[in-house]
Amino acid sequence: APLGSRPAFRLGAPPRPPLASDTMAVVTRSRRWQRAAAAADELPPSDIRAAAAAAGAAAAVQEQTPPPPPPPLLSAAAGAPHPLGRSALRAAKGPSYVVQHYHSTGCAGGAFSWRAATLDPQKPLFMCLEAREYRETTQEDIARSKEDKHRGGGPRVGPFQETIPGRSWQALPKYDFTSRARSCAFNERMHVEWENHADHILKNGGELPTASVVAKAGFRSCAPCCRDMLAIARPTGKTFIMVDLADDDARGTFHFVAGGQYLPVPKEACDADEVAALKKIVSKAQDNGYESGAAIVDEVCALGVPIDMAARSLYLGDAALLPEGCAERLKGNDLLEVLHAEHFARLTAEYGASILRDAARPAGVREAVARCRERAKAMLIAAWAPHLAGVKADLQSYADAAVSPLLPEDPAEYECFRRSLRPFRVVATPALTAERLQAIGERTTGGKLAALPSKWKKRPPVREDDSTSTITTAVPDDAASRWSDSEDPTDV
Repeated sequence: APLGSRPAFRLGAPPRPPLASDTMAVVTRSRRWQRAAAAADELPPSDIRAAAAAAGAAAAVQEQTPPPPPPPLLSAAAGAPHPLGRSALRAAKGPSYVVQHYHSTGCAGGAFSWRAATLDPQKPLFMCLEAREYRETTQEDIARSKEDKHRGGGPRVGPFQETIPGRSWQALPKYDFTSRARSCAFNERMHVEWENHADHILKNGGELPTASVVAKAGFRSCAPCCRDMLAIARPTGKTFIMVDLADDDARGTFHFVAGGQYLPVPKEACDADEVAALKKIVSKAQDNGYESGAAIVDEVCALGVPIDMAARSLYLGDAALLPEGCAERLKGNDLLEVLHAEHFARLTAEYGASILRDAARPAGVREAVARCRERAKAMLIAAWAPHLAGVKADLQSYADAAVSPLLPEDPAEYECFRRSLRPFRVVATPALTAERLQAIGERTTGGKLAALPSKWKKRPPVREDDSTSTITTAVPDDAASRWSDSEDPTDV
């Protein structure tokens, strides 16, 4: 069928083996509702102590094992290893704001928990196949979004330009309910980064451009969107570039994802000339000035800009990544189905984790998360199955990993990670292939743990209502991290 002619596909009411032929159905919109709270499901103190002790012992053993390096960079020339090699990557100094943002959104009571509490497994996917309705966005709009996270419009994402918002900038606000040209599932709208990417597909004849570029004003990029980029780029060979806090040249991250490569460049660690050079690369990529994503990686590496190694390891360590190049011909409605299925799988994974990491959450809310994940798995398998006939990958294991968070969601285990004196690093693990099939459970991480050899300076503890109860997707304040780099070992 021609692109855009097929209706949206929905998940069936009861979980069952998915069929590619029955995943499409028209869905009508209805009023949002919130499940009534049930009795709190608390975790016994003895279980917390036991889990904490086990996690600490495991981390101590794993610290003694040298971690394998992330995958080597690829060169534009015949797909050979990049001549600079991994040793040429310049590690950014200072804290990882990407990892810090993972915690501020995904912890118990974090930014995700507000929306995660309203997840509704009875509300199926509505896949919008219309052009998105961008809004003229001013600096006042961006300021209102940051001041009022619920009614201020939320994150605003649009095309990249030298100055944002400048004299004129068209963007999509997440919580603009005057527009019906939006996708949604489980009572949650698709993140506006991916509304932009879907719009690029519709405007590009059903295919992703060589590089799909977006700019996000006022907010950092969250875990579901970062995981989505690799989940789509790796099998299709395409490139995604996301610039968060695009209205600020001193804060935020340039995210470059090309095939199986991920280069997060923090603006906090760059000088003004490096930021200006990165902007030129992003603008050129948006104008289709590169023949391939590898060429973009080459140019970023040639600048010698600092890389957030902790963030790179965290997202390359995702166990739910298909083999590189296994779906290079994916396009049209099939591509849109995969894009939507991937997004809502990772969304239920990371949103749901903020609920399950909270031992005081009612059993009914936890059950809703589990049911949403089961239906997201069915949707993901149905979307991918017709296109991976010749690929020996266990789709069930892949889907299990996709709806699981990158870090543990057991409350005690997660707190050991979040509050540890020595920051962790997730080491990249091989993706699912014919030779190696793996799935991660709800209590496992996407890779091994290794301590970072850094000196750390303790900051005053942050009040609980500041660090775990802020319902926001705005950039976390620097004080949200209790530990920061220190050059003086006596400060430890």
